[in-house]
Amino acid sequence: MKIQNVHSTVLMVVMALGLVLSACSGANEYRMESGERTAGAEGMVAVSSDENGNRVVALSVAHLPRPGQLDDSMATFVVWISPEGTNYNYNMGQLRLAEDRTGAVTFTTPFPSFSMIVTAESHSTVLAPSDQIVLKREVGSSR
Repeated sequence: MKIQNVHSTVLMVVMALGLVLSACSGANEYRMESGERTAGAEGMVAVSSDENGNRVVALSVAHLPRPGQLDDSMATFVVWISPEGTNYNYNMGQLRLAEDRTGAVTFTTPFPSFSMIVTAESHSTVLAPSDQIVLKREVGSSR
């Protein structure tokens, strides 16, 4: 078995285990919606609360295209949230893909309800999302 196949298998097991553990801890799960140009992309979000009352958000993705396939100038994916009732987008971090086009990222936010998008970007520290949306979802109690 090739190293990349072992890496992919381990990544998928870790992602599945993370979602199972999140489900056991009372997490809410959401299926991401793919963007117009990324119909085959899949994403699952598990949201739970930590001991401080923050939301712990675990995103796992599969079947995403490489960022450069959407636009030659794109090099990575970035996860964004926009808290309910605002127009502000927070860059929550980079989402890197494995060779098999899967990936996962976990972050913490104080916001209970938000819009979440994954965009293709030229670099991970951009201050506003591009229009290259690959996944999206409304998350939280009132959405």
